[in-house]
Amino acid sequence: MARLVDTIQFDTTIAEAQKNLLHSKRADLVVLDALGDRVGSISRRDLDTAVHYGFSQAAVAGHMTVQYHSNPHALEARHFLSFLQAHLAPALWQVLMVAANQAEDQGWQLFLVGGAVRDLLLTRLNSPINGLSEFDNLFIEDIDLVVDGGDQPADAGAGVELARSLQAQYPQARLEIHPKFQTAALLWQDDPIFKSLGVDIATARTEVYPYPAANPIVKAGSIQQDLYRRDFTINALAIRLTQPKGEDLLDFFGGLPDLQTKQIRVLHANSFIEDPTRIYRAVRFAVRLGFTIEPQTEQLIRYAIASGIFQTIRDPANPSFRAAIPALQTRLKAELKYILQTPYWLPALHQLADLGALTCIHPSLEANANLWQQLRQGETAMRMSNVECRLANGNPLLVWLFRLEILLAHLLPEHRGEVAAGLQLPVEACDRLKNLAAAEDNLSTAFLTPLPSHIVQVLKFYDVPMLVLVAVRSDSTLRKIIWRYLTDWSLLKPPLNGKGLKALGYKPGSQFKQILEALMNATLDGEIRDRAEATVFLQQNFPLLLKPTE
Repeated sequence: MARLVDTIQFDTTIAEAQKNLLHSKRADLVVLDALGDRVGSISRRDLDTAVHYGFSQAAVAGHMTVQYHSNPHALEARHFLSFLQAHLAPALWQVLMVAANQAEDQGWQLFLVGGAVRDLLLTRLNSPINGLSEFDNLFIEDIDLVVDGGDQPADAGAGVELARSLQAQYPQARLEIHPKFQTAALLWQDDPIFKSLGVDIATARTEVYPYPAANPIVKAGSIQQDLYRRDFTINALAIRLTQPKGEDLLDFFGGLPDLQTKQIRVLHANSFIEDPTRIYRAVRFAVRLGFTIEPQTEQLIRYAIASGIFQTIRDPANPSFRAAIPALQTRLKAELKYILQTPYWLPALHQLADLGALTCIHPSLEANANLWQQLRQGETAMRMSNVECRLANGNPLLVWLFRLEILLAHLLPEHRGEVAAGLQLPVEACDRLKNLAAAEDNLSTAFLTPLPSHIVQVLKFYDVPMLVLVAVRSDSTLRKIIWRYLTDWSLLKPPLNGKGLKALGYKPGSQFKQILEALMNATLDGEIRDRAEATVFLQQNFPLLLKPTE
């Protein structure tokens, strides 16, 4: 009878599974398919999370976790620390060893975790068999360290305490402390040795999401719990820097096999419901590393999107999730920025669209041929002479923001400003998206005459980003007019300016501005091309303002 309680069918509801687990001493239930074969497991945490989010009647198949088979010796894990010593930049290795020695003095264990471990392992996997010389003197600028108490959880402030101690050895680094999460960071800036190194130090912790998309509640835990709270198996690896160093590499969840097979695998079945921005992270890692999202993880992404949980979170009539919206939007903006400022932004957007994940931005946002064409036109605009610097209005061009504006402009007009404001975009970007529809209506019928002077009079009242947004969304006729304005007509100057007029004998006065505008219009329309023709033009059109020459 106990065996029946410990196994369930894949189509069992969450509520039934939770009831079964009440009668079991196990921490999880084994999930079987229709043929009785084991296809995964579902833990108490998975069940409680699913019930909390309103999925009591959903099948466990959408919330279960596959079994991970770790192989920590796949890359000679016992000797990985020696690989680090041999190939890391000496200054960086010294920082790690100083931190490790300080941790040992306190009776703590210290681990290098996260992206640095992943990238170092990939370096070793991709290195030629006959040597690693091209990987010597590696310098990683983002380092994450975790302090573990060993037999008992370390005090919550252990990470901060270690950071203070490490800064005493490296006073040139700036110390930042984040009391809410009991984490700290040492930051170097343009240092001749450490460049812009950042070392984040935290105490090993576990976390719980109180509701979907919320910021997590954290408490002290073990290194295994700390790694378990992470997003994907390839990011849940750790290297022990302190004694005993016999087992250097920690892989509890199968990260090494996934690195070797180039797969992105999520750690938790409800991960994309707890934090939907992990969908964007999955795609970002997959495209950046040339990996694929493994089938069950893709299934969980599609399940989370199809469940409607994101629409539920955004529903203003649902007070339960109102507090989650700012945290969700902040993380979503950060992920969009990460993706849209990279060289692989377009393939990443295509994959997000294929997954249906653009609905995380807004339920109505779907990609089509028009959107991809508009994004390509935006890239064309940024490569045009003079347009890129003018888009930035004298500041460094925020390419990611411009691409995001094109993406949000694909929404219906009534949603654009609201979504932009929710993502906390700059005020000018929000205003631009709110006013885009009116600008498009105005410009679509504004050019009854093809004279450049008339076109310039209309377009000069719009800023460059607005014109580019209109252009990328317009037909070829209007787009060509705007491109010509941006690259040619808006840059033209008449052969004579105010100083030149005074030299010819014209007196500054009420008509001075009118004369300059007439010269500008004549230049735009090709009536005058040089100073001589401009002088003739003045004599013909403004003769009464000439002073006697004798």
